[in-house]
Amino acid sequence: MSNGKNDVDRAAIGVLIFEGDALRIAGDPGCPATFDFPIIYGKVQGGFTDLVEGSPVIKQEMMRTAQDLVQQGVSAIVGDCGLMALYQQTIANAVQVPVLLSSLSLIPLIELMLNPAKKIGVVTGHSQLLSERHLREAGAYNIDRLVIQGMENEPHFREIVIEGGLNLDVVLMERDVLNAVTKLMAQDQDIAAIVLECSNLGTFSSTVSQTFGLPVFDVNMGIKMLDQAISPQSYH
Repeated sequence: MSNGKNDVDRAAIGVLIFEGDALRIAGDPGCPATFDFPIIYGKVQGGFTDLVEGSPVIKQEMMRTAQDLVQQGVSAIVGDCGLMALYQQTIANAVQVPVLLSSLSLIPLIELMLNPAKKIGVVTGHSQLLSERHLREAGAYNIDRLVIQGMENEPHFREIVIEGGLNLDVVLMERDVLNAVTKLMAQDQDIAAIVLECSNLGTFSSTVSQTFGLPVFDVNMGIKMLDQAISPQSYH
């Protein structure tokens, strides 16, 4: 599946995506309308619990799917769930193209951008599922510099993302995201940047940035960076 672009000279990016019935809207890497460059999706079979906690079966399935995407000609591979960070090194070791499975892998770069006294706020789909292991596998070792807020208690997010509801309301979801970020900011006055771990939240990055006046990083930013790396803009 591609995003319908006809630019045959543009290198495609492969997106690892779990099979499911969830509605995908623009801003979610699982929605082709999110991007203006070629995307090829590789569907990963397996349970969400295996993804979050890690299992040999899901690891092998992700490796197989990533290698299949490379066979289809993609020039980079990205993930559609921030908790895929658990497999960042595994997938990078399994293929010969750049891999970015989670926005969490942007944290080391963000740390370098900020005054050392400042904190990074992380909004995650479920604060009890995001572990230090996920962060460390993503390269985020300075745990003390992170302030984490989960979305698990936001009603519409819980209904749609956690419980698998199909009637997504963008207005209600935006309300939940802003409510969660308000809670995040109340935790620490030194937060100077926000990372949206959950790929379902990328739709609302602009609203969050405008509302709170802070830079917001999501996986789409990393995906666009990879697109620019494999298909650099020509200036002449």
